[in-house]
Amino acid sequence: MTGIEPQTTVLYIEHLFLWAVLYSFLGWVYESILVSIQERRPVNRGFLNGPLCPIYGAGAVLAIVVLTPLRNIPAAPVVMFLLGALGASALEYATSWTMERIFHARWWDYSHFRFNINGRICLIGAIVFGVFGIIIVDVAQPWVERWTAMIPMPAFHILAAVLALACLVDFIVTVVGFIGFHERLGEFTRLLERGKERMADRIDLGGALQQYTDAAADRLQTYRDAATGKVRRLSENLPDMPVPVPVTRLYGRLLGALSYQQRRMLRSFPRMTSPEYGDLIRKLREKLVRK
Repeated sequence: MTGIEPQTTVLYIEHLFLWAVLYSFLGWVYESILVSIQERRPVNRGFLNGPLCPIYGAGAVLAIVVLTPLRNIPAAPVVMFLLGALGASALEYATSWTMERIFHARWWDYSHFRFNINGRICLIGAIVFGVFGIIIVDVAQPWVERWTAMIPMPAFHILAAVLALACLVDFIVTVVGFIGFHERLGEFTRLLERGKERMADRIDLGGALQQYTDAAADRLQTYRDAATGKVRRLSENLPDMPVPVPVTRLYGRLLGALSYQQRRMLRSFPRMTSPEYGDLIRKLREKLVRK
């Protein structure tokens, strides 16, 4: 139990919710600053449109509920650190797995870090979560509880209700706006493949070489073999080559076909990827960031 003594279950849930919103905002500030420094550009981090990272709020509330009763046990800092690291990592892994199953996209990827599990969680992240758990319970939360206790009860109920409605609306708008992203990527992939096939047809020299007369055929045989081999190698390596200019312009049109929420996610999550369309997501993001 936390330091407050809730009169009713509803009041206790209101407190937990308000604290979750506060820590979600602080998590958004932390993530936005961190990712902006890494990307060297302003990044409005967060799944929702508003300045909130809900996973931080959920993790903080989980730490408050689970770790607060452990503050006075022997070796409390060690136990709290371990439980905070394990609990937050489990929450992050479950969130990553669930969001990938729902939206067919992975929002973050720790594969570039050592000691990661399926790219969903990593050791350095667990350590940070463990430290944050101790800071929240021992330092931040006592101050937060004193602050929330100063809010008159009628205003407290109104504030909780308004924030709950705002978060619900934001969540619905975000999810509705992002739905169909995976299907749209599939359409884009098929469109790009057709564009590449047209470009390959344009550089096919075989038809032009066949127009030479039989008298010149022997003389041009060497050049024809060389050209045919070059075209074959070009066709085989086409997916790995830089995209031709007309196809590059097509990426701009594809971005225009995405919804606002889909473009926002590309900006907000620099390591968002997909098992099927990871390369396409990367190229769309690069085009979007350069605009």
